[in-house]
Amino acid sequence: MHRLSLKSLLLSGAVAAALALSGAAEADSLADALVKAYQTSPLLDSSRAALRGVDENLPQARSARRPQVGVSASLSSQTTAEAIEDQLYSSQASLNASLLVFDNGQTKAAIESARNLIAAGRADLKGIEQQVLFDAVEAYVSVRRDQEFVRLARNDVQRLDETLTATRNRFDVGEVTRTDVSQSESRAAASRSTLAAAEGQLAISRESYLAVVGSPADNLEAPPPLPQVPGTLDAATAIGRQRNPAIIAAQFNERVAVYDFDRALAAKGPQLAITAGVGIERDNQNIQGWDGNSFGQVGVEGSLPLYTGGRNDSLVRQAQALLDQRRFELNDSARQVVQSVGEAWAQLLVARASIVARREQVEAARIAAEGVAEEARLGARSTLDVLDADQERLEAEAEVVRALADEYIATYGLLQAMGLLTVEHLNLGIESYNPDVNFTRVRNGPSGGYDTSAVDRIRARWERR
Repeated sequence: MHRLSLKSLLLSGAVAAALALSGAAEADSLADALVKAYQTSPLLDSSRAALRGVDENLPQARSARRPQVGVSASLSSQTTAEAIEDQLYSSQASLNASLLVFDNGQTKAAIESARNLIAAGRADLKGIEQQVLFDAVEAYVSVRRDQEFVRLARNDVQRLDETLTATRNRFDVGEVTRTDVSQSESRAAASRSTLAAAEGQLAISRESYLAVVGSPADNLEAPPPLPQVPGTLDAATAIGRQRNPAIIAAQFNERVAVYDFDRALAAKGPQLAITAGVGIERDNQNIQGWDGNSFGQVGVEGSLPLYTGGRNDSLVRQAQALLDQRRFELNDSARQVVQSVGEAWAQLLVARASIVARREQVEAARIAAEGVAEEARLGARSTLDVLDADQERLEAEAEVVRALADEYIATYGLLQAMGLLTVEHLNLGIESYNPDVNFTRVRNGPSGGYDTSAVDRIRARWERR
């Protein structure tokens, strides 16, 4: 019987060990969270779709340089006053083509504007990718931080419950007063309130993690070592000025405004196009039957706006005002990047200094709490003194946890401000989204390439409501 129990015990231990190893294997690392956020973010999918829409500006601009071909047809009837009963019918069908050969530089400016608009869109997408990755880091660190807060709070509840029990026992034998018991009861109740608040905040952090990463924060590994950052603020700022997506997008948007101004100015000049057409005309004027003839034509069409009611000049002024706006936005983006880098740098320095100071505080508070507890046993300290000393130690431990989390968030915030919070720089080991794939597919304006079934599915969902 004894050997059977021992065998069962060993088997249970093996199963427990296997489950523990299985749970450890399924734990998510910070890299796992970043990969999931990058691959499943609806915000990124939306932004990528928006960029694919921006890509279409280039083939639309290029289309003006290509032949325009169309078919037209008409059928008309008329009745003369002399022969009301006689209906006269005529029909025409033609195939027409035109080719723009000169437009004073409008198409060239439109093409360059589209190219730079796409480049700005790519920079905006990179900024959104960085924000998604930073949100994942912040969510991950917040869950880990709040888990530590809950652990500390639970330990404090357990310790204060034990202290309360010991104080009541001492009161029963007359060693302490009723006041000591009340003080212990008050601290024990406060610790349970703190634990409830910590558990609530952990639940909130888990929900944030789920929203950002797309999976529950059931089992998170300890964060890995922090990534390397520049050694000086000036070096970090210099990188930010070159790599931050906000600055890059603003630079390309400024160029877009320049080419849009050129296009508006060019619209005041002449245009020249070659036209051609073939067709057939038929009528029944001779009553005996339909008669008609075919035709073909080639020509040159030119135009020059002389007066447009002030529209063209207004468009030029509007383009110039937009260019001024983009120029000021570029300056503002540069200032904001410098500010973001400086703020992240300051937060990182504060967090590092806080970690050192708080750890020293924890050690000093631990020694002080042990000393006060010993003095209380000798009658030189009150129960309140012991409770206060333990509270200071607990708060110091919590501040260490907070400072470590702040250091993590500030480090990745600095990478984001510098424009380095990317899949490639973090070495996440996955293939990043390549906007060149769609750009290469659509830049020459191919036919088709759209999916009407997706629209039909959305429309069907509306109709079911």
